[in-house]
Amino acid sequence: MLTLLFVPPARADPFFVQVYGRTYKVDPRYPSDELKGPKPREALQVLPADIARGPGFKPSHEQVLAEVEERTWIARSQLEDELAESSFSRKGRYAGADVAAVEPETTGSLATGAAQAREPELQMLYDRHRALNLLVRELRRSMGLPAKTPEAGFSRPKLSSEIEASYHSLGFDPLDAYYGFRRVKAAFRSGDVQLLDRVTHYPLSITRKAKRMIRNREQLVAVKDTVMSPRIREVVANTSFETVFVRDKGMMLGQGGVWITHGQSGFGLGVIDLR
Repeated sequence: MLTLLFVPPARADPFFVQVYGRTYKVDPRYPSDELKGPKPREALQVLPADIARGPGFKPSHEQVLAEVEERTWIARSQLEDELAESSFSRKGRYAGADVAAVEPETTGSLATGAAQAREPELQMLYDRHRALNLLVRELRRSMGLPAKTPEAGFSRPKLSSEIEASYHSLGFDPLDAYYGFRRVKAAFRSGDVQLLDRVTHYPLSITRKAKRMIRNREQLVAVKDTVMSPRIREVVANTSFETVFVRDKGMMLGQGGVWITHGQSGFGLGVIDLR
């Protein structure tokens, strides 16, 4: 009788990545619910080159996660915009189709890298988003959180009872306010006016010597250098949710240079004051 010996396949060892000045262990196995592609070690090779750089202090795990989630939201949004403009959506069998409806099929070729020759920009954005999304999963897993990021795109914050009460007293949901704040912050960080359009409440009020109302994306793009000025982006970047002033109008960032206002679609950019 022939005896067969089962030899288990060699298991890849975990590897480590440095993120925002801290080091994290990464599971080498590909998530079972993701489209199959390169192994995690290979997929993470396209992470932004500066992602390992520390901020000059030892960040908490929550700060590291927030940093990566912000980058992931930017990558996801840019991927969606590029997918809508790609030949996948504009030509052939997908022409005129809803982007969300065809995305699972079109991203199949992106997952394997088959779209590189036809859509290099789209492939680059897809690869970047996949790498950041894999990294977010590993960070969340290492912190004992569910691997998948919540639908809002950002982890649920730990807000003090005082902060929650300040929003509830004005009839606002503090979590909706937080997620709106994070999206606006990420859009300014990206420097991409198309992403800023995603988080803007129109008409957007811009005040310099006089007030001007921006009513649509085309007008916003026309004043890109104004709304994305280094001064405004610095105000947004240096503001934390815990320090914003909130009133019935919404959230004030800095000394009033930027307001995130509340509307029917939730919280979004509503006012820029350059005086």
